[in-house]
Amino acid sequence: MSALYDKSAPYFYFSITGDVQLTAPTFIYGKTPAIPGASLMSSSGARMSGTLTMGVTTVYPPPDATQYYWVIPKNSGNIFLIDTQGNPSRSIIRLNHRTADRFARGTLATLMFEEAGTRVKNNSYIKLKNNADFVSGPNTSITLMAGGSASWVEVSRNE
Repeated sequence: MSALYDKSAPYFYFSITGDVQLTAPTFIYGKTPAIPGASLMSSSGARMSGTLTMGVTTVYPPPDATQYYWVIPKNSGNIFLIDTQGNPSRSIIRLNHRTADRFARGTLATLMFEEAGTRVKNNSYIKLKNNADFVSGPNTSITLMAGGSASWVEVSRNE
């Protein structure tokens, strides 16, 4: 096996030749037993890009002038701790609306809330299950999938 790291491409990627076995990390919660050696991902000539780790980053509210337009940082992981700075009565209507801040299509982002009261609004940019807003409670989360543009779709929620 050999690998090359290309920094000149629009998205950094490894070009790997030869046979590779790759598994995705798994998080198990509850009474389900862990299964070592989860099934392998394989493909011939495949290209993988984006964040392959489950990093955690803290996200702070936007300025008052753009209070509904939140930005979660790209290439900082997939789990975002929402720090409302003592004012949880906030709304999230747009995520990463500027082209430069958008995530690749299919990227999963989990927003984790410590405080109750922050509302993720169902709208044309954030499509939530059953068209129902998500209102955070203590230690709740919502997972969204990027549509590749300024749109997001709910995958799951923990209320």
